[in-house]
Parts: sequence; structure tokens; C-alpha cells
Amino acid sequence: MGKIQSAYGFSDYEIRLIRYSMTALFYDCSKLVIFGIFYYLTGDFKAFLFALFPLILLRTKNGGIHFKRYWSCFLFTFAYLELCIHILPVFLPLPPVVLCAALPVCALIDWLVGPNSLVRKKGMDEVHTRNAKIQTLLLILLLEILCLVFPADAYLTVSFWTVVLHVVQLCVTKGLKEVQSYEKKS
Repeated sequence: MGKIQSAYGFSDYEIRLIRYSMTALFYDCSKLVIFGIFYYLTGDFKAFLFALFPLILLRTKNGGIHFKRYWSCFLFTFAYLELCIHILPVFLPLPPVVLCAALPVCALIDWLVGPNSLVRKKGMDEVHTRNAKIQTLLLILLLEILCLVFPADAYLTVSFWTVVLHVVQLCVTKGLKEVQSYEKKS
């Protein structure tokens, strides 16, 4: 980092940002590789991809719960994936008509609550917020269309539960932010 700083004239703050970004990228990639290997070995790699794709798109656009430590984030993400892939589809099977009815409700809640993050110190500008809302709305509507066209697809059920858990996560994040805000005022 010292060589990069002197070669390009980066400030100490910029070097800290670069280091943080590289660490975060490494952590996220390492989790994806570990989860990918796990789900490949358990024969659930396709289901993993159907959970991962909407999860990444929703989280990058709308935020959610974040953890400061690698292992707490790892365990939370693993629990999230397990809920979407193995637990909720098995223990709470929903008929296709319920999935199709629930997705517009999820889109509405996502629109009203998101984007929301516990780690973001300042709010996003209006344009970024609107774009994030539109992009997540389109993603959920695409899933809605796929569920209408392929109503009994087990992989789409995994994606459905990913959306539902994301919306729950956004609501929890909003609640936690309100508690934090109230505590700071007290």
C-alpha cells in the first residue's frame, strides 16, 4: 500500500478506503466460494444460484442488515441461504397462486421501506434512491412473471423466499434504525 500511495499520491484516507474495499471484496468472494463449494457438494448448486442471484441484486440496490465481523456475516448469510433453499420451501410450501399474490405485496413493501442500510451514515440522493427502487421493483416483477409462466418450478420458489426474506430484512433494518435514532435523541 505504501508503494501505491507514493506512486499515485493517494492520501491516508484514500489508502484506508482502498484497503477496506479490497478486504470487503475478498471477504465476499471467499464466502461465495465456500457456499458454492458446499452447495455443489450437497447437490444444491442450482438452488444456490437461484437464491444468490436475487440476493445479490436486492442487497446491492436496497441494503439490509450488515455485520461488522466476518463470521457473523458468514453465519447469517448461510442461515439466510438455508432458509431459502431447504427450510422454508419444505416446511412452508405455498401454492403457486399464493407466491404470485405475495410477490406484488413484497414489491410494494420493498418500494416503501427500501433502500435501507444500518451501515450507511447518510441518506442517498433522490436519483439513486429512485433508481434503486425501480430496479428492485423490476427484479421482483420479473420473478412474478416467471412464477406465472412456470408456476411449479422449485427453483423459482427458492428465489421467492429470497425476496420474502429480503423484505423482512429491510423491515427489521428500518426498525433497528428507528431504535438507534431514538436512543441517540434520548
